[in-house]
Amino acid sequence: LAGCATDGSPAALLDSLGGQLSSMRTLPVNTATNARCPKGTDALVGESISNLKSALGEPDFIDRQDNSWWYFFTSPRPVLQFGGGFPQLGFKFGQDGLVSGASCYYAR
Repeated sequence: LAGCATDGSPAALLDSLGGQLSSMRTLPVNTATNARCPKGTDALVGESISNLKSALGEPDFIDRQDNSWWYFFTSPRPVLQFGGGFPQLGFKFGQDGLVSGASCYYAR
């Protein structure tokens, strides 16, 4: 995401992402942001659900079919608005409750 500079450690990346999510979630509804998909999210493979939730808060969407959590890097959206070009960062979890993969794409 814009300005997502860390020391390269998973903890630093989670702290940075968590700070950005927290800031964006306090913006007025539908405020434009310049968020971009973060780099280095593969470093979060192996992190626990509890570490993710502690750093990033509640996910914006949980897909129970593929056991993934999604975080939307945008200001709050109006009710029933979908898409919008903002980054969606997703984490898939293995049976052990650890992150098995991370991906990011832009909402359409």
